[in-house]
Amino acid sequence: MISGKVLGEKYTINGKLADVAGFTPDMSADIYYEVIRLMDGKYLFLPDHLARLENSLSGSGIDYPGPQIIMQNLKLLQENNSFTLGNIRICIQSSQKSEASLLCYFVPYFYPEVCMYKSGVQVATYPHIRLNPGVKKWDDRFRVSVNEFIRVHGVYEAILMNNRKEITEGSRSNIFFFDRHNHLITAPESDILPGITRKYVLKICADVGIEVSERAIHMGEIREMSSCFISGTSPKILPVWQLDGIGYNADHPQLRLLMERFELIISENLTMLN
Repeated sequence: MISGKVLGEKYTINGKLADVAGFTPDMSADIYYEVIRLMDGKYLFLPDHLARLENSLSGSGIDYPGPQIIMQNLKLLQENNSFTLGNIRICIQSSQKSEASLLCYFVPYFYPEVCMYKSGVQVATYPHIRLNPGVKKWDDRFRVSVNEFIRVHGVYEAILMNNRKEITEGSRSNIFFFDRHNHLITAPESDILPGITRKYVLKICADVGIEVSERAIHMGEIREMSSCFISGTSPKILPVWQLDGIGYNADHPQLRLLMERFELIISENLTMLN
């Protein structure tokens, strides 16, 4: 995702259409947001995204506009742009100069190539602590810094590491490890933004009998892990073949099972707005 860039012809603001030409979102504003994936004209995990947005706004002093109003904005946006796939950012933002506004617009995206799902991707650790990880709120300084880190190091994703040298999550993903006993390990929900894809990964694990431990992984343990993957809106479930130079099995059988099952869950969780 590229900060401040918008795709398409139109965007919506408080239920009205406006021209994308000349529009640059004010990313310095107080922004609570979600990014939803549009697939074949349908919205992936729409109820989950709206519920998380409502949760992020709780205690902020900004009123949640409600799912119907947001869906009306999404429908208006979709009807006035030609995209049937892509990523849409929903923003509830306020500034000192105005009341809170609801904006919806298409943003640039990068979906992994087919080869990345086969061979995996490279990631690298990035020291950073999110002050309120359970709230999806835009942090422009962090986003600019971490994007530069990703570019300079030539990796797919930056993996956040706290001051105890524990791995928490990706800059825009969640991260998981399989240990040598095929148990899945991921950071506890209290330490991360609870990803929607992550939620369904844990559901699949419960359904197929994969044991899960929600605990922090210390950097000293990562060499002991057999496989690693990240999850998120754009990558879905994406194998990692290398973290900080340490290699992992991108073809781990339990990982492949999760990927297959997740594709079925996707087909069951697409919403068409009529």
